[in-house]
Amino acid sequence: MWQGMMPRLLKRRFGELVRSERGIALPVALFAMIAGMSLAGAAVMATTDAQDGAHRDNSSKAAIAAADAGASVAKARQNRYGFILNEKNPCLRVGEEGRGILEKAGAELVAGQAWCPAVSGTVGGATYTYRVSPVGLECGEFELCVVSTGTAGEVSRRIEVTFDRSGAFKNEEENSSWSNEIHEKTETLEQELNQAKEESNQQKITEIEEQLETLREEEAARAHLEGFVGREGITLSGNADIRVGVGTNGNLETSGNAAICGDIRHGVGKTWTKSGNAHQCSGYEVTEGNVELPSVSSFIPLNIATSNSDYRLVTCAKTAPATGCQSDTLTGDKWSSNYPFNPTTREINLTANATLTVGGGDYWVCSISFSGNSQLIIAKGAHVRFFFDTPEHCGNNGNQLNFSGNNRISATGYQPSLGQFELPGFYFLGSPSGASQINLSGNASVTNELVIYGPDTYINISGNATWKGIIAGKRIDMSGNGHVEQDAGYEAPPELNPQPGEKSEAVQKLEEEIKTLEEGGAESSEELQKKEELLHEAEQKEVSKTNRAPIYFTPQAYFECTSVPVPGEAPNASC
Repeated sequence: MWQGMMPRLLKRRFGELVRSERGIALPVALFAMIAGMSLAGAAVMATTDAQDGAHRDNSSKAAIAAADAGASVAKARQNRYGFILNEKNPCLRVGEEGRGILEKAGAELVAGQAWCPAVSGTVGGATYTYRVSPVGLECGEFELCVVSTGTAGEVSRRIEVTFDRSGAFKNEEENSSWSNEIHEKTETLEQELNQAKEESNQQKITEIEEQLETLREEEAARAHLEGFVGREGITLSGNADIRVGVGTNGNLETSGNAAICGDIRHGVGKTWTKSGNAHQCSGYEVTEGNVELPSVSSFIPLNIATSNSDYRLVTCAKTAPATGCQSDTLTGDKWSSNYPFNPTTREINLTANATLTVGGGDYWVCSISFSGNSQLIIAKGAHVRFFFDTPEHCGNNGNQLNFSGNNRISATGYQPSLGQFELPGFYFLGSPSGASQINLSGNASVTNELVIYGPDTYINISGNATWKGIIAGKRIDMSGNGHVEQDAGYEAPPELNPQPGEKSEAVQKLEEEIKTLEEGGAESSEELQKKEELLHEAEQKEVSKTNRAPIYFTPQAYFECTSVPVPGEAPNASC
């Protein structure tokens, strides 16, 4: 009996257990806890991955910034010291004494290519190492290549930047030879003209004069030298008439009846837009490219604040007059304690019918203002340059050169028909904040002869005046009926067309002595070593005595390399 009942009881009990919810809480809780832990673990893993990604991204940005900094340091050093390099020592390296002193060096072979020794540095907690192609050895189609690797933490990034020498104000050899050919033809025709006049051959005289006029027009129209440059952009409107080369690293915008009779260069990736009747005269080119303008600080005299010609503008005191006071002449108005020059604010102000004739050298000013019918005349034989301090140092509102009315700047030494092209220079240190401003206006009957140059200064031109020479600024906005032109034969001043300077007699003498010793077989003698040390010291003195950088390189192309080269690969592999 019991044997038959047991299976039925067990079956009934098992069914009750199946139908009952008692005890289910424990496995449910266990499963919930396991699921929660899995989700939490996934969240923690995701957060950790995100943090690692953010950290790596920050390191990557710091590394590329360090690589950029290395390339900039390399370019600055080539600008500064490039003129002391030669075929034997075409590179720069940091001296072995660890004091950061640069010295000349030879090139070395890396993967079969010639490169300068690696130079390292730090910036913002990251490091960089760069190599430069040797001076005198072209890097592909460029004059200089810089490969720079930046490292931040465990991340490294590498770039290659290529450079060419800046040439905005450089008279190309091609144009110079063309100009020489024109001059030769002109001289021949002038001789024929004199002969025709002696023979009283009126028909021939007329023919030759027409030919001469045609040659002069052709040469004047050869406006390849950029004489109108806005580093960040140019806007022309109204009846602006530009008869020089135009250049900008930004966009060129023209409207109205603006005309450009000269070559045009706009920035890489930028455009020239025109509307209305704005146009470029036939026979000229439009190109794309960037050019780095030399900073005024690179050629301003180092002692300009203490050694300048400002004393010539100071009004002489009745008792104990200062030496050289009123050496420059003022007509049409009277000298006073702060007119025409205020020595405290370093401001020159000309009003009414005043004419100031200056014959000094370099002046150190904050601002110059013209109003009424005032004039500034550059005396015969004078080489005058006005250097303008930054607005921040002057305490003014940033308006540093102002024209209004019938003002005029005339250079006695500018006589194109006699082959004399001496123009006064107005050079502005400018302001990175954009405070430095130049405002030029005037009437059609006024011609101004000058060079205005301020890579960090905004220039606004209006009115109807004619401007001869060069106008270059951070940005140029021109409206009205103004003209900008250059006479045939004009060349940019040397400070805007830097060339390797002449070596001092001491440096030349040491170089000759070293060459003689080397040719005599004394390649490792103590005397040769001593001479080379003396040469290094002389070159350092030559560099330090002037802040004029004789070579300027402008970036042409930027490449980010895909990997860090392994041993045996060239520095610019995979770039």
